[in-house]
Amino acid sequence: MKTNRISDLSLNELLFPVRMIDNPHRTNKPLEKAVVGRVDSDGLLFINYCSKQYNLIPNREIFPEVERILDEKELEYKATYQHIDYERFYAKYLITDKTYSYTMKDTTDVIMPVLNVQHSYNGLTKGRFVFGYHRLVCTNGLTIPVEEMKQFNLQIVCKHTESMHKHLLRLKEMLIFFTNNAQNVKETITHKFEILGDNWIADPVKRIEEVLKATGIVAVENNKFNTANYLMDLISQESALVGYKATNDWLIYNAINQYINDDSRNIAVPEKRQENDAKVLEYMLMTA
Repeated sequence: MKTNRISDLSLNELLFPVRMIDNPHRTNKPLEKAVVGRVDSDGLLFINYCSKQYNLIPNREIFPEVERILDEKELEYKATYQHIDYERFYAKYLITDKTYSYTMKDTTDVIMPVLNVQHSYNGLTKGRFVFGYHRLVCTNGLTIPVEEMKQFNLQIVCKHTESMHKHLLRLKEMLIFFTNNAQNVKETITHKFEILGDNWIADPVKRIEEVLKATGIVAVENNKFNTANYLMDLISQESALVGYKATNDWLIYNAINQYINDDSRNIAVPEKRQENDAKVLEYMLMTA
């Protein structure tokens, strides 16, 4: 049964053998092929049914190559890997080199760049290489503002019909640009985060309700859970941890980010969560 539940796995598990075979059942042309993999000792797992035009790109042609490029650029990083039902795959490469990190002013709130890579064997998740940021006080990644994402070309979206070699070359170019222009990229992006950090909010609950409504994020209010209270608790905890003296838009944005990424509250796939997070960030920047 497909669950949409995100699970951790190792790089070796991520690189399980996969191939495309003839569908053993009588079917029409769009389903004439099957993507199968060997994920454990229980035999082949049928992962996807597709036409013969589907271009199967194994994980082993992507993730080890990404790491080879990072190593070639001598970037220090920490990698984590996740999957959904062995058909959608996600890797995060946290850039741990202090050259690229940033601390929000007057706090101990450290953020670091992260390269997110996604791929799928079902065609529903587009291949993508995209930079974001990771805030050390929490576990979720942060979106880079749209304007800066375009300005610095920090995102590559792949099609299954295209050569992965071409995209990996583009990734290498993106990393070269990122490392050669690290200071400018960091200052430009974190300036937007500081705009939120400088916008102090007198009525945080009202601001939370406004942002959630404007961005279509569902708020829950019943005798078991209250979204606004949940977010205010997160804000209070993080304020104490990293030294903010009052509530600002940066804390509210990050609390909503954690709400979006709370697996106990949300079954959306990561790319949908990233889309919602981007809506929140753009709205808050527009109204700060």
